[in-house]
Amino acid sequence: MTQNLSGETAVGRKGRRKLQSLAVLGVALWLLVGPAFADDAPPIPKEIKIVTTDQLKKLIDSRAPLLLVDSRVTQEFKEGHIPRAINVVDKDMEAHKAKFPADKNHPIIFYCNGYPKCVRSLNGAKLALSWGYKDLSVYTAGIPDWEQKGFPIERK
Repeated sequence: MTQNLSGETAVGRKGRRKLQSLAVLGVALWLLVGPAFADDAPPIPKEIKIVTTDQLKKLIDSRAPLLLVDSRVTQEFKEGHIPRAINVVDKDMEAHKAKFPADKNHPIIFYCNGYPKCVRSLNGAKLALSWGYKDLSVYTAGIPDWEQKGFPIERK
């Protein structure tokens, strides 16, 4: 086998070139396709409103009638949740249907760890929509933004 000055054989050079080609191809593919995956979050239906952190804070402070649903898992809820929230994980909503108001016009706001990273709140709102609820919102910034703004957190 022939070696170059660095002691690399022809087989080694071919392998290195192949790896370099694969790396370039991988980067190109990621640049073309990668951004599409970032936008793969499910769309929010037009029937579901978006609530900002400040809007939610005002609603809670004014004691406005609403049902606030924390869609995160129970352990996360116990570690800290927004005051007045009940914990109903999206996958368990059917089993907890009795916790939802009989009045289909009652405002319901869902939240989790922030959409689009977490879609549990959106999943819950969509299910409530299918049950006939009309005044549905998703707090898309979620608990991370609430905590970052220093707003109150309850722990159970």
